[in-house]
Amino acid sequence: VGGLEVVQQQSCENLEEALEFARKLGVVEDEKEIKGRENLNAEKREVRITTQRKMVVVKPPRGVASDDVHLCSNLASVRMAFDKVHHSPVFGSPTSSKHERVLLQEFASGVEYAVDVVCKDGERKVAALWRYDKRSANGAPFVYFGTELVSAAEKEKEVERAVCEYVFKALEALSVRWGISHVEVIADEVDGRIRVRLVEVNCRQHNTDFSPLTNACIGYGALDMVLAAHLGGDEHYNYPPEMERFRLNWDSVPTMPSIRAKGAILHFVSYVEGKISRIRHDVLEEIEGLDSVMDMHIYPQFLEEGNEISKTVDIRSDTGWAHLMNDDEIEFRRDYDRIVELMKDMFEVKE
Repeated sequence: VGGLEVVQQQSCENLEEALEFARKLGVVEDEKEIKGRENLNAEKREVRITTQRKMVVVKPPRGVASDDVHLCSNLASVRMAFDKVHHSPVFGSPTSSKHERVLLQEFASGVEYAVDVVCKDGERKVAALWRYDKRSANGAPFVYFGTELVSAAEKEKEVERAVCEYVFKALEALSVRWGISHVEVIADEVDGRIRVRLVEVNCRQHNTDFSPLTNACIGYGALDMVLAAHLGGDEHYNYPPEMERFRLNWDSVPTMPSIRAKGAILHFVSYVEGKISRIRHDVLEEIEGLDSVMDMHIYPQFLEEGNEISKTVDIRSDTGWAHLMNDDEIEFRRDYDRIVELMKDMFEVKE
């Protein structure tokens, strides 16, 4: 993309294309094949292969929040993942359309960031920079635990600034000149340099209730910036004087944001499956009482005993969320970690 490093990927129409691309990335058939080839190398030195396990991500071309995203370490798992994604419903489609293609991506290790950007005729500003906390849980490789706001304005924030600058270049290469974008990248360090690689570009807002946090932690948000980009500076329209203090001036917004308090969206992960036999209100009350918790919400279906609950494997199967904010980083991190522990005991189910 415009000379920028990206995660290797291919949109595949059929299973044969998917398997061919996976093999190109170094994905092999299964564990027995790996050991067999390693033994052959050791004894005859006829074949040279890497002993490092290669993996590939299989996902829908149009997805949301790791829904139906599979991490495959062998070709057998690629086959199963492809069959699950291919012809599955497109999320949010008003016409009940199906996925006719499946996207395969190189698995890239590193820290994943989401960058919310607003463009005004090619001038780009970061509305919010988020660092994902995704972990393996319940057999799923990419379960959202948290989405944390981070700062990028300060000079010492080298990685964060590199991420934002990369995203600006990616949007320029894709000719995105107006509106809001939600861009995801992976950042790591290679040979002493910061490497940023593109995962995906979404010409839409961040799919979460971000405004309360960004307004509190940064002082403004992406939606305010979109209005300022499209309506601000219009000399032909006289805005009511009493509305002036509610309007955001585009020129006053910095290119990169600086946070004035730690903030995060924490996603409640379920570790149980079955009929809910007990809701641990003592656990919920402890979470609600933590200093950093500004707001929390348990989805209604999980507040009634006898209802079904499943283990969380993506953001669509979590049980709720909490908004955390604290200007004391130590207290913020303490409360964050405590909630992650408490999530394991929020519900009990009938065996």
